[in-house]
Amino acid sequence: MIKLSNSINGLFKNKHTHHMFLIGSLQNKWKNIVGTHIGGATNPIKLENNTLYVKCKNPTWKNELQYQRKELLKKINKTQTKKIKNIILL
Repeated sequence: MIKLSNSINGLFKNKHTHHMFLIGSLQNKWKNIVGTHIGGATNPIKLENNTLYVKCKNPTWKNELQYQRKELLKKINKTQTKKIKNIILL
C-alpha cells in the first residue's frame, strides 16, 4: 500500500504536475503579491518554461504594466521557489 503523503510528494516533484501547483499558488496569493489594485485588474493564467502569462483587464492595464514588468518580477520571485524569468501580458 502506498502512503498518501508519498503520493502527494510525488505530485509535487512530477515535472508535469508541478507547474499546476505553482500557478494555483500564485493565483491564491496574487493580490497579496502584487497589491489589490493591480491584482484586481490582472490574473496569472499560465506558467510555462519559467514564463508567467498574465491576463490584463484591458489594454490600458497591459500598457501600464509593461513599464512595471521588472518590479512585478521581483515581487513574484520573492514568494516563489522556482524563479520566473519573464512575464507576458495578455
